[in-house]
Amino acid sequence: MILGIDIGGTTSKLGLVQDGKVIARARIDTLGHADEHAFADALADAGHRLVRADDHRPLRAVGVGAPNANQLTGIIEMAPNLPWKHDVPLARMMTDRLKVPAVLGNDANAAALGEWRYGAGRGIDDLLVVTLGTGVGSGFIVNGQLVLGSAGNAGELGHMILIPGGRACTCGRQGCLEAYVSIRGMIATYTEAGGSEDVADVKAIADRARASDVAAIECFRRTTEWLAIGLANAVCATGPKRIVLFGGIARNGDLLMAPLRDRFHEVLLNIYKGRVDLTVSALEEDDAALLGAAALGEVGGEGSHAEARRARS
Repeated sequence: MILGIDIGGTTSKLGLVQDGKVIARARIDTLGHADEHAFADALADAGHRLVRADDHRPLRAVGVGAPNANQLTGIIEMAPNLPWKHDVPLARMMTDRLKVPAVLGNDANAAALGEWRYGAGRGIDDLLVVTLGTGVGSGFIVNGQLVLGSAGNAGELGHMILIPGGRACTCGRQGCLEAYVSIRGMIATYTEAGGSEDVADVKAIADRARASDVAAIECFRRTTEWLAIGLANAVCATGPKRIVLFGGIARNGDLLMAPLRDRFHEVLLNIYKGRVDLTVSALEEDDAALLGAAALGEVGGEGSHAEARRARS
């Protein structure tokens, strides 16, 4: 069994994963602990309880997905949305407590590995997974290897500049893709298009679009355009065979996915036309983060092609 752990800003979820299924779950509060050591203790205690409840199957590894996590170092690096504003070596802390290898990776890379190992990316060794939510996360798999880069933080599609001098992004720059196609970005677009300022999420915008709200329809049109360009640019870098979109925004098939596929193929470089699928995650939303974290543990921290293939066989 693999223990998958998804670290969130308020809640952290744990799940025992076997044969691509979450067979047991637990959760703890991320907030309210004396320090990161007390938090790691609480995670380990919850993990031990899950394993003891199913003690005839041994725990083989732990995978942890977290914001600002560096897979090469095993460290959460000063994550702004977590309680600790300094580096936290969580991979080593979990290995010490659970006595099995632990791999830490950022949540977007975990999502990519989860889709590759268990979801819509199975059998695809050149894959791009993009998470559309509060931010825009991405994970690139090339030739069966997760792309980490020299410092462990490669693959930030959401922070590629789409519009020079455009909207302020949370990263401190201006005009990033994330500032336009995230939840926050879509709310801003809806307001700019003349919509009221009382919307709190994309579902509300989608409901209004289906009710023929002109500003909401325009919001989805602009979002489709920006996202199509961002994805087409990403294809030029790594040449994926499939792109998988994850998150509630992508679930609006009639408003986003159908026109997005058309526009994406229109702006795609000619040599890639007809060679790249664009689809939505096949994973259950409640289980996706846990399966992604477990996939980190499954393939291990080495990132080698042979190791990845063994894990998937």
